[in-house]
Amino acid sequence: MDLIQIKGHKNLVRDLETGAILNTDSDTAIARKQLREQKKNEREQLEKNTNDINSMKEEVTEIKDMVKQILGSLSDGR
Repeated sequence: MDLIQIKGHKNLVRDLETGAILNTDSDTAIARKQLREQKKNEREQLEKNTNDINSMKEEVTEIKDMVKQILGSLSDGR
């Protein structure tokens, strides 16, 4: 793999075989990977929270329906 330095960018090189520009700063690559993982975890947590909220909404609706049935049968029993 033949690499040449890109002028004005100390951490960038061009692969002459593929034309790809590569970042040689491993700290930046590690930080970017960690950020990507953090964002993924945040999305997963948001999805879990959303599912939990939706589940709770369904349960509250069921409880309300049961209370209405109880109140209805108490009213009919008078």
